[in-house]
Amino acid sequence: MSVRVFVVDDHPIIVQGLQRYAELDEDLTIAGTASSIEGCRAAFDRSRIDVLSLDVQVTGMKGPSTVAELSATGVPILLFTLLEPDEAVAALVRAGARGYLAKSSGMDAYVRAVRALHAGDDVLPDELRRISAHPPAPDEVLTGRELELFRQLAQGDSIKEAAFTLGVSPSTAYSHYNRIRAKLDLRDLSGLVRYASTWNFEP
Repeated sequence: MSVRVFVVDDHPIIVQGLQRYAELDEDLTIAGTASSIEGCRAAFDRSRIDVLSLDVQVTGMKGPSTVAELSATGVPILLFTLLEPDEAVAALVRAGARGYLAKSSGMDAYVRAVRALHAGDDVLPDELRRISAHPPAPDEVLTGRELELFRQLAQGDSIKEAAFTLGVSPSTAYSHYNRIRAKLDLRDLSGLVRYASTWNFEP
């Protein structure tokens, strides 16, 4: 059964290469293409897609938030990229991407990857699995207001002191703090400070 892939990539040579290969390989069908995230959004609902092949450097890409949005559709995402499997890519995996493949790979590897994703498997190199297993960076999961409070608390402020600095009520600061604890799985302020130091987070 052919796997229907939607390709988001702004390199014409990549898109055309995949399309031509798909014409010769019964295991692969290019169901649609887009050169930007906005183009993907516009076409996504109109296509029956098995796998989304995503170049992570296209116009409109906003990191983990974009991947989280796209993965919420239930379509498995293959990060098809020139980037090395580093922390930035790991953040996209934590946001919901289930596959990674370097653009230096051959077409056989690409077809194996999309078939594996379609079958329900993950396609991640060991190094990327290891990095992705780390807790998320604060700016991956916290809102802007939560991140402001996190910065103040990370430098040693009490919640009341942070509230004064940020110009919010103590009750609002406590509400943000409780959401921060829930999102980062923290027990107390000392745990927050340790978490920040793990990420070399600069207040």
